[in-house]
Amino acid sequence: MQALIWPLKESEVHKTLDELGKLQDLLTTAMDVDQTRLTLKIDSGVESLQERTAEISQAIGQAKLQEHLQEIYKWLAAPDHRSKHRNACNLRQAMTGSWFIEGKHFQEWREVPHSFLWLHGIRMLSKLGDMCFPLIDCRSWRGKTILCSTIVEELSRHCRSDPLLAMASFYFDFNNKDTPPDAVLRSLIAQLSVQCASTPHALESLFSKTGQDGAPGQEDLMSTLKTIISGFQAMYIVFDALDECPERSRFLAVIREIHGWEFGLLHLLATSRKERDIEEALSGLISQEVRMDENLVDGDIRVHVSRTLEDDIKFRMCTAEEKEKMMAALMEGAHGMFRWVVCQLDALRKCRTPAALEKALMRLPKTLNETYDRILAAIDEDDRQDALSLLQWLTFSVRTISTDEAVEVLATDPDAREGPLFDPRRRLRDPSDILTICSSLVTITFREGSNAEDDNYEDSNNKGSIDHHDDRVPFTETREIRLAHFSVREYLISEHLLMSTSMLSCYYFNEKIAHVFIAKTCLAYLLQFDQDNGVNLNTAWSYPLSCYAADNWLDHAGWDRAGDWDDLHGLIVMLLEPTSAVYMNWMWLYCHNKPWECHHGMNPLYIMAEKGLE
Repeated sequence: MQALIWPLKESEVHKTLDELGKLQDLLTTAMDVDQTRLTLKIDSGVESLQERTAEISQAIGQAKLQEHLQEIYKWLAAPDHRSKHRNACNLRQAMTGSWFIEGKHFQEWREVPHSFLWLHGIRMLSKLGDMCFPLIDCRSWRGKTILCSTIVEELSRHCRSDPLLAMASFYFDFNNKDTPPDAVLRSLIAQLSVQCASTPHALESLFSKTGQDGAPGQEDLMSTLKTIISGFQAMYIVFDALDECPERSRFLAVIREIHGWEFGLLHLLATSRKERDIEEALSGLISQEVRMDENLVDGDIRVHVSRTLEDDIKFRMCTAEEKEKMMAALMEGAHGMFRWVVCQLDALRKCRTPAALEKALMRLPKTLNETYDRILAAIDEDDRQDALSLLQWLTFSVRTISTDEAVEVLATDPDAREGPLFDPRRRLRDPSDILTICSSLVTITFREGSNAEDDNYEDSNNKGSIDHHDDRVPFTETREIRLAHFSVREYLISEHLLMSTSMLSCYYFNEKIAHVFIAKTCLAYLLQFDQDNGVNLNTAWSYPLSCYAADNWLDHAGWDRAGDWDDLHGLIVMLLEPTSAVYMNWMWLYCHNKPWECHHGMNPLYIMAEKGLE
C-alpha cells in the first residue's frame, strides 16, 4: 500500500510547477529576444540591400549621364586645345614669364572688370639690296606662345580655388589651316562646360535644337557661349597668336561681338604680332597693351640659354669659358628674339672642336633671314629635292601631316622618267631623319588621337575635348611634322628667295607651284592602287598617305582654276578612267570618308564639274 501512495507532497508540486513556469517564461523571453535579433538582422539586411540598390541605381544614372555627355561632346566636335598648350609647357623653362605674371599689367587685367589685354611683338624688315621684305619679330616663339602657356597655367591655378571662376584658351597655329571661327567657339564651349557643376542647360538646348546629326551655326554657338559665361562670377579667355588665325577678319569680328556683350565678369587676353588689321579691329576694345620688347624678355632668353648649355648633352663637354662666350654672343645678338637664339643653338650644337665653335661665334648671322639662308645652304646636295618637297607640303598642305605621311611624300616621284612613281624602297627607315634633311626649319610634335570609342569627355579637372579622328586610320599617338615657326613660312614664300642670286633660288616656290606639286604627288601616290579591290580599312595603315591623297588632291588641283594644268592633265586622266581599278579604289577611299559628297552614279565629269575643274 505504501508503494501506491503519491511520492510528492503538495508543497513540492507547487514549487516544481513554479520553477517550470519560470523556465517557460525564460524560454519565451529568450525566443522573443532571438526573434527580435533576427528581425533586426533582417531589417539591417534589407536596409543594406536598399542602400546597395540605390548605389547601383545612382551608378547606372551616372553611366547614362556620362554616355549622354559623351554623345553631346562628340557631337560638339571641339578641336583639341590641349596639344599646343602641352607642347608649349614642355618647352617652357622654370621661372620664365614670371616678370609678366607678377607684373602690374597682368594683375590689373585679372582684377579690373571688362578688361582686354593685347600682348604683341613688332613688325620687322629684312633688306636684300634695295628691296625690303617683311619678317615678323620672333619674340612670338618661345616668347609670346610660351608666355601664353605660363598665363594659362596661372589662370588655371587661380580658377581652381573657386568653382565660380573659369577660364578657356585657344592657341592658333599657322600649321592648322582649318580653324574657322565656329571651331574656336566649339572649343571654348567645351572647355567651359566641363567647369560647370553640371552640363549647362544652354548646351543641352543647343544639342536638342540642332539634333545629333546637325551642326550648330555660328549664331547659335555665340548665344550658347554667352549664356554659359553669364553663369560664372569671373571668366578669363586667352587667345594666342591671332596673327596665325586662318580666317582672321572673321574671328576678329567674333572678338568684337564677345567684347560687346559688356560682361563686367569677362576678361580677354590676346597675343599676336602687331599687324595693322589686328590693331584696327581691336581699336577701342583694348584696356591694356604690352609690347614684347627685348628689355622684357631678355631675362627669359638668358634662362633658356643657361639651361640649354647646362642640360644639353652636346654642350656638356664645353668648358665654362666656352659657355660664357656662347652666352655673351647669343645675348648680344638676340635683341629679344627667341627664335633667332634657338636657331643659333642648333648651329652651335654641330661644332665638333673648340676652333669650330670659336669660328661660329664670330660669324653669327645678324637676322633671321640670314639665319634661314645659312640653314638652306647647309642642306646636303643629295637632300635638296627632298627638302624642297617637304617644305612645299608643310607650307600649303590642307592640314598638318604626320611623319609617316611625310615619309610617303619622299617616296613618291610624280616626275619620274618612267612615269609617276611611288617606290617603297625610298621610304626613310627612321622618320626622324626628316629633321636632318630640313634642319631647324621643321619640328616634330606629338598629338594624341581619338576615336568613337575613346573616352573623350573628361571631368572639369582635366578639361576634356574632342579630337577629330579618321576611322580609316588606327588609333595611335601621332607624330606630326610642322614648320618650326611662322617666320619660316613667310621666309619661304617671300620674294627674298626669288631675288637671290645664289643657289638658294632653287628653293623658291609660291602658292600655285606648291599646290600643283602636292596635287601631282597625291595623284602619283593613288595610281599605285591599280588592282581590283586593292584598298580596304587596312590600307591607311600600310599606306599612310592614302587618306590625305584621296581626300585632298582635288582641292589642291582646283586651287587656281584659271591655271595651266598641263602638268596635271595626264595624271588626272589616268586616275579618272571610270572602268579602271585605280578609279574604283580612289572612289572607295574618298567616299568612305566623305559619304555626304558621294551618291550612286557619280562619274568623273560630275566630279570635275563639282570642283570647278575643266
